Amino acid sequence: MRIDDRFIHGQVTAGWVRPLGIERIILANDAVAGDEWEREIYTLAVPSEIEVKIVNIIDATEFIKNNQDHKKTMVLLNTLKDALTIIESGVKITKLNIGGLHYENGKKSYATYIFLSDEDIYYAKKIIEYGVILEGREIPGSPSTIIDNLIKEAS
Repeated sequence: MRIDDRFIHGQVTAGWVRPLGIERIILANDAVAGDEWEREIYTLAVPSEIEVKIVNIIDATEFIKNNQDHKKTMVLLNTLKDALTIIESGVKITKLNIGGLHYENGKKSYATYIFLSDEDIYYAKKIIEYGVILEGREIPGSPSTIIDNLIKEAS
C-alpha cells in the first residue's frame, strides 16, 4: 500500500511496479473512480500487462478483503485518511509506504517529498496505533525514512 498524491506516474510504474513484479494496481480514490476521463488517463499510464482497477475506497476495501488470487498487488491512495479508512475496515497491513505528499501551504516537511498537515498527522497517529509502520521511500532501492519516528519526535 502506497500513498502518493500523484497516484500513477513514471516513478510508480518504472520504480515500483516493474522491479517488484507487481501484477495488479488498485487505485483507490472516490473522485477518480467517479471520473471517466481521469480513469482513462491513469489506465493509459500503466503497461498493458499490468491489471488496473480504479475504484472507490469502499470497493477497494471489499476487493482487498475478499480477493484470494494471490496476484502481487499495489494499492495506491492519495491520503492518510483513506489509508486509515481501509485499515479500520479490517484490512491488515504492517507497513504503509509514503511516496509523495507534496508541499501545500500549512504543511510541514518530514522528508524532501513528504509534507504533512496537522490533519495528516492526526491520521498518521491513528494508523500507527494499528501497529503499522509509516515508511517514506521514493523507490525500493532508495533510503527509507521511518515517518512514525519523526512524528513522535515532533509531538
